[in-house]
Amino acid sequence: MFSKKSDALEEGFICLLLVCMTLLVFAEVIARFVFNVGFMWMEELTLTCGAWFVLFGMSYGVKVGAHIGVDAFVKILPPKAKKITSIAAVLICLCYCMMFFYGSMVYLAKMYDVGLVMEDIHIPAFIVNSMDIDAAWDIFRIDIEDPLMPIWIMQSILLFGFALLFYRFLQVLVRIIQGKADGFKFADEAEESMHLIQEDSTSEDNNTKEEK
Repeated sequence: MFSKKSDALEEGFICLLLVCMTLLVFAEVIARFVFNVGFMWMEELTLTCGAWFVLFGMSYGVKVGAHIGVDAFVKILPPKAKKITSIAAVLICLCYCMMFFYGSMVYLAKMYDVGLVMEDIHIPAFIVNSMDIDAAWDIFRIDIEDPLMPIWIMQSILLFGFALLFYRFLQVLVRIIQGKADGFKFADEAEESMHLIQEDSTSEDNNTKEEK
């Protein structure tokens, strides 16, 4: 039950980010080419949504096997060697996640200490008005007089994204050790292309039969 809810939450959040990016780009194009007006905050927010989409979606890609990988060599190995190779590959991926997670913590900590903000994205007025002046800066690094969104908040997906990616790789490692999987699950573009071709052929045959 929890797994289904978490799946729906992940997919819903990814869809929301994609929809937001699409609407922002559409609105920006219409504003520029129809009304000859530009909104810099739209471009900045679109880039931020794109970063969240990629960094949040990479862990979901591992979960559903949407990433593309080269496993031609691994497939020809005997079962024991294949398992050892897969475990080694997952351990390398885990190390990769830990390095980027640590680097993200250092980066965001510096952004927080310095108090750097986005260039054009302002915090909504109703949020600013409900905040205490001293607490806003001491806790969130928000300047009430010029309430621009702090960079550390907008780029916090770095921590969440690599933490989730580490968790997904850890799940893969556990499944390999338990014998429930023999390695990473990759998207097979060739197989998907052949499947689409077969579907098209079947559809054409059915249409031909109906015409006859």
